[in-house]
Amino acid sequence: MNKNPVSNHSLNPPEPSMAFSGDDTAIDIQDFAGYNQLIITLYRCLNSNQGFQPFFEEFQKQFRCLQGGILGLTHRPIRMIFGWTFGYPEGFEQWFLNSDLPQQDAALLHFSALPPRQFDSLTGCNPEVDILDLVGEKTRAWAEQAGLGDSAGMLVSRSDDSQVVFLANRHRSEGHYTPKELLQMNLLAPHIENAVSLFQTLYQSRTENETLTMALDHVSKPMIVFNELAQVVQCNSAAEAIVVTHPKLFVSGNGESRLRSRSAEFNRKLNDAILTSIFNARHGIQEVITLFDQAGNERIAVCITPLANEQSGSFGALGEIIAFQASSPPDLDKLTQLFDCTQAEARTASHLMQGLTADEIAREEHLSIHTVREYIKSLLAKNGYRRQAELVGALVRALG
Repeated sequence: MNKNPVSNHSLNPPEPSMAFSGDDTAIDIQDFAGYNQLIITLYRCLNSNQGFQPFFEEFQKQFRCLQGGILGLTHRPIRMIFGWTFGYPEGFEQWFLNSDLPQQDAALLHFSALPPRQFDSLTGCNPEVDILDLVGEKTRAWAEQAGLGDSAGMLVSRSDDSQVVFLANRHRSEGHYTPKELLQMNLLAPHIENAVSLFQTLYQSRTENETLTMALDHVSKPMIVFNELAQVVQCNSAAEAIVVTHPKLFVSGNGESRLRSRSAEFNRKLNDAILTSIFNARHGIQEVITLFDQAGNERIAVCITPLANEQSGSFGALGEIIAFQASSPPDLDKLTQLFDCTQAEARTASHLMQGLTADEIAREEHLSIHTVREYIKSLLAKNGYRRQAELVGALVRALG
């Protein structure tokens, strides 16, 4: 990791400033000891391979938090583009990411509307306010099940097209956040902004995937490597040739370097798939996500695979782009040989690799949905795949 100083930022923490001075909000020596430990842990995260996890553990202990994280979000609609989280049950990030909840989450909406570096409590530190009365209908059931009592957070930073939000939820049994706790958090606020900004800048210069990214230039198949921030860190020449000429697909500039689509719907699916794969990489889940998009006769499939370097502790995703003509049907004889299937199953497989659903295949082949599902089950069983997405990814890679 390049640890040279970054302009407008310093590894030396800024001096804290007091915001309150009453009995209920006064900061004592013990509080400052906890505060100093948090600062030390936060800046140590810049030199570790664990992201912000050590800081989250210290923050969680100090403020008795249930869960939370640092989330990179688009503006309108609010969608996650990267994130580090703590305390959520396994699979929560993927579920949250692949739903419409981020743009309906009362805490995210509230904290992203704040001035930067200013912590606030969603309930206003008022014990009489029930957080369930503040959240939307779609998140109320989850908040009630999780036993949510309050949420504190701040806007870390905002740019033209994105923002970073820090939030920390608290269980109902721990009571509401207090003004004194918000004061302590506000002392941390400039440090959090500093650390996140430095981490983003330094992360772009990391070389843990250097061997892999260099190797990609010797691979004829179009491949892209994404880092933990879902940014493109390597696009081999084959992938670049597609991205440069494709009517929809492109890599954004302005220092963001993200794989984008000019189709809003596909762009959302692409972002969600990349981020889901990064979360999966952190949890040791190796599942391929395959997406399809079409522009006239030009069809592309994008296969996203979790990428983890356990030795260095870095995570990301590998994207494979397969371009083909929608009017050119797959070779059925080759399908039967490679995937040990009948001609009828091969026809179903050929539709799957074109992005059709079981219902669409049934209509196309004039079959019952039950028959199509049986063909898919047979293809899965014969080839040792548990999920349809794995089968589709294999089909696309083999014959795209």
